[in-house]
Amino acid sequence: MTINADTVVARGKHLIYFNNQGANAAWTTRTHATFPNKGVEDFYSCQLNTNAANGLGLGFNASIENVGAKYINFQDQKTALAKADTVKVLASGGFSGCIFQLWRDPDGHAWGAHVYKGTDGCADINQQAKARGWTLLYSLDTKGKGAAGREIFVVAVVGDKNADVIAMRIHNGKSEKLVDWHTVYNWQQEHIAAIK
Repeated sequence: MTINADTVVARGKHLIYFNNQGANAAWTTRTHATFPNKGVEDFYSCQLNTNAANGLGLGFNASIENVGAKYINFQDQKTALAKADTVKVLASGGFSGCIFQLWRDPDGHAWGAHVYKGTDGCADINQQAKARGWTLLYSLDTKGKGAAGREIFVVAVVGDKNADVIAMRIHNGKSEKLVDWHTVYNWQQEHIAAIK
């Protein structure tokens, strides 16, 4: 099944989740060469589960087989990154004040970022990234967008021409509110950042 933005929004209402299933072989973590002080590639390769919730939900199950997505982890006081290279779906959850960003690197690849933001600071890579030729395509600060017992779950679907970023407020595994749905048109050429 092809996953697009409409699919993510529709299925998120029934169930959307990440499960590492103890699949450590699917986990990648290494210092990012471009951002050695603040950036780390930290993600799980995932199989997309479209059988969740009786075929109505969407799951991101850590796996080294049939990989269709990457789930970006949280890193304390760092920016965790994953590249949309062999996969075109990037996801990250557990947001309660951190920032999700979508970047384009100088080689034309899209990167998702879970940027740490807490009372002790922010692991912002903006200045370093821009100085190295990266282009910010989208940014969402999740502070104040959640609620007690809720988290923000973000999915970026990177197409050949456009990239959609969907942010949902999740309660008991289901989207109870669409926080944002932004389309970056012609993302491979886009130069205007969408800051939310």
